[in-house]
Amino acid sequence: MNTTHVLTSVAEHLGGFELNEPVQVTVQALRCGPSATVQLPGRSLPELAAELLAWADTLDNVTATVWRPHWPDDEQLHLEIRGDLTDNTTVKVFGGLFNGPDVPGLGYGRRIELSWSRLRSWAALLEGVAA
Repeated sequence: MNTTHVLTSVAEHLGGFELNEPVQVTVQALRCGPSATVQLPGRSLPELAAELLAWADTLDNVTATVWRPHWPDDEQLHLEIRGDLTDNTTVKVFGGLFNGPDVPGLGYGRRIELSWSRLRSWAALLEGVAA
């Protein structure tokens, strides 16, 4: 599988589902099998959570994590899902937030599993904003 195939897979996936446009797509075609990384805009916690859930509904073998960079003076938080496209291309979809929510057990430089219920509760905040 080569770069063109991975890019085509991601493009077809984006075209086949109602997903928002990513900020950036990167491809790794040679090491450890084909994969793509899709970066979403980190507008707000509810919007990012909703976009990740939309992506999760279109992937197989999906997992979710949250991680915080190593820099103690930086309040970034990254939400991420990983899964497989229909052709088994692995995809990581993520977005970063400044001043993200407090997540128990998530220290600097740590990554922990993110429950679907927590992701859904963050996405539900979007409904509260819209009301």
